[in-house]
Amino acid sequence: MKILGIDPGTATTGYGVIDSLGNDRYTLIDFGLVSTSKDLSHGQRLELIYDGVSEILERYSPEVVAIERLFFATNALTAISVGQAIGVIKLAIHRHHVPVIDYTPMQVKLYVGGSGKADKTLMKMSVKKMLGIRGNKLNELRDGKTRNKKQNKTHFDDAADALALAICHVRRSSVKK
Repeated sequence: MKILGIDPGTATTGYGVIDSLGNDRYTLIDFGLVSTSKDLSHGQRLELIYDGVSEILERYSPEVVAIERLFFATNALTAISVGQAIGVIKLAIHRHHVPVIDYTPMQVKLYVGGSGKADKTLMKMSVKKMLGIRGNKLNELRDGKTRNKKQNKTHFDDAADALALAICHVRRSSVKK
């Protein structure tokens, strides 16, 4: 089963495509980002997200999409902006006739990291282990962007979150059977 995971955002929307081989085994197909510039209008950014997700759906033809459910603690403006991004992402998914399942961050952490309180480091380690990836291969995206030593967040963080969503869907689905 081919699963597309999406970590929505307005600046960067992470995506990860995996194939479930059963028995808790997975194959990494692709991962990356749909990026937008803060210099663009909000409408232009939403259009780029829609077009980017549509292109990913056409390229990989997933059987299901797992997307992160909106969660915000303090910044309502960011939540509204991300909510709009989720709207155009779900519209693209709907237009491609693919089922979509929402997962909370806590569900993803539980099914992938083993605890609803797993941190980013553990989550990335778990994703690498489950996908059988060694070294820093996942720290570099296809466009060559890598970790900035002064930043806590890497370009891979959103893609890793998307891959975790895809893995979460497979693991949660197998538990529900």
